[in-house]
Amino acid sequence: MRLKTRIFIIIFASLVGLLAIGSLGLYSMRQTMMDERHAQITQLLLFTEAQLKYFHALETNGTMTREEAQSRAKEAIAAHTQGDNFFFIRNLADASFIYHVIPSRVGKQDPGAVGPDGRTALQTTHDELAKSKDNKAFMIAYSPRASGADKKPYPKLIGVVKFEPWGWLPGIGFFIDDIDARFWKASSIFLMVAGAMFALLAALVFRMRTAILRLLGGEPQDAADSMKKIANGELGIEIPLEKDDESSMMASLKLMQMKLTNLTASIQDNAQTLSEQVRNFDGVSKAYGESRSDEDLSALNRSVKKLGKTADILGKSISRFRL
Repeated sequence: MRLKTRIFIIIFASLVGLLAIGSLGLYSMRQTMMDERHAQITQLLLFTEAQLKYFHALETNGTMTREEAQSRAKEAIAAHTQGDNFFFIRNLADASFIYHVIPSRVGKQDPGAVGPDGRTALQTTHDELAKSKDNKAFMIAYSPRASGADKKPYPKLIGVVKFEPWGWLPGIGFFIDDIDARFWKASSIFLMVAGAMFALLAALVFRMRTAILRLLGGEPQDAADSMKKIANGELGIEIPLEKDDESSMMASLKLMQMKLTNLTASIQDNAQTLSEQVRNFDGVSKAYGESRSDEDLSALNRSVKKLGKTADILGKSISRFRL
């Protein structure tokens, strides 16, 4: 596998890891905000349920009539209205509003807006209450802001609690578009930071790749293959070099190739010369052994000197190898 491919794999893996960690962090942040909003509504529902039980107890012990107790209960619940965060009370019998921050909706049956799943807010409420074990239910509904001029529906987390003694269904909803806005703002910041980090990482990795290639003088696989071939005795291979490359590993490898080639050629030439001189020495020595003449003796001495000289040169060539 080429170094360029490995670099792209590293960058891609880093990008995937960065996106995975960022996505998990953003999801956890959004889920935490939703859980906080859910817990806030739960506390308000518990408080509302406690108030209803209190006024119902006053009705039960005769301190107040039902009308008085329910009227005081509605006043207490209505007092907690803050802008777009307000309580409402439905009648479980006919689904009409007993109390609503918009007076025109009181006393009228109102199934609520239709959600993405095709169910009305009221139907979703009944479905969630049917699955609840503590008479509380939560759902996401879409409705316009009471204080807004536009009629655009916004997502709203609604919680209700069923109070069976009076057949009431009080609830409160908090708009969660601010959570989505904060989520997308954080996502934008993350994408910008992640983009900058990824660009920096890519630049560093590519710079490292360039430095490695400059140090090696080529692809690591090409360098390994060349070294393997030279080790197997293939001294005639072509080792490509970049222009003006004199310091890389490939340049050193090519220099070693040239020296090994020259040294091997020298040893081969001297070995061949020595072989020829040995054969000549055999002939001269046989001639001297038969004639015992001074002329053949002089020829034998000259042959010995040549052998010594060639052996000395061959020895010097071999001594260049350091074990």
